Amino acid sequence: MKEKRVPVWGILVGGLAVFVAAPALLLATGHDTIKPSADSDKALSLAGALVPALAGMLLIRGIPLHAPKLLPEPTDRGRLRKQATALVLIAFLWPLALFLVSMAGQQALVRDIWGLAKPLVFLILPLLLLRTRGEPDPFRLTWLPRQAWRWLAPLPAVLVFGWLYVLGPLAPPLPTSEDYPDPVYLAVGATLTFFTANVLEEVFFRGMLQTRLEALFGRWPGILLAALLFAWLHLPTHGQGSLPLTLGAIVAFQGFFGLFTGYLWSRYRNLWAPIAAHTAMNTVPLLLM
Repeated sequence: MKEKRVPVWGILVGGLAVFVAAPALLLATGHDTIKPSADSDKALSLAGALVPALAGMLLIRGIPLHAPKLLPEPTDRGRLRKQATALVLIAFLWPLALFLVSMAGQQALVRDIWGLAKPLVFLILPLLLLRTRGEPDPFRLTWLPRQAWRWLAPLPAVLVFGWLYVLGPLAPPLPTSEDYPDPVYLAVGATLTFFTANVLEEVFFRGMLQTRLEALFGRWPGILLAALLFAWLHLPTHGQGSLPLTLGAIVAFQGFFGLFTGYLWSRYRNLWAPIAAHTAMNTVPLLLM
């Protein structure tokens, strides 16, 4: 037990420190707005990034129906550590490689391969690394939970988050037809975004990565680590100028969103709940044009 407590407390304290420091850095330097997406020129206020995620987390905490023990106890912690390490390396090295490419002046190349490579990086490669040799995978994803409460209980948090982020008083301006003049391009882009971002990112960061981190370190250390790595994913495409401001912005926006969707996944173990929240943030604003 003594060997486990040290890294767990280190993860908790370090992770919380990062999530407190990120918005504090932005406020201290006078940057109270964030670039909400890679292809948007509109500004999102810092409060508009934090409030929907925090409100959703409060609702998750307040609704009594939850699934605290739907993860099986790992029988082979050695294999579990290897799997978690491999997934963490994917989550860390892929954005770092793209960031270095963008720093070399190849931003157009990064944009071109950003979405197209995601099926390989976040689905095919992880599945190959996680495959077991004749043994059942105790953390295999269940796409259709049978209990009705696992579908109904997440709804208030997802709906409130979606309303606050898309239509609430702190919401960023909705896109207009001038922002996306070609309906065919918009439809194709929205469809690709749904599968490559809303679905694939949640499958990888929550279903695969966070699940194993939770099994190793516990609920909140797993959520914190997965959320920080999810924020790190946006380093190559969500530049805010200097590197410290970019890191602060992606933690304050994508990081807090990762906390919300990670808590959704941890409480209900229904992957469609974080996918729905991701869709509300990425796709619904386009549909309301």
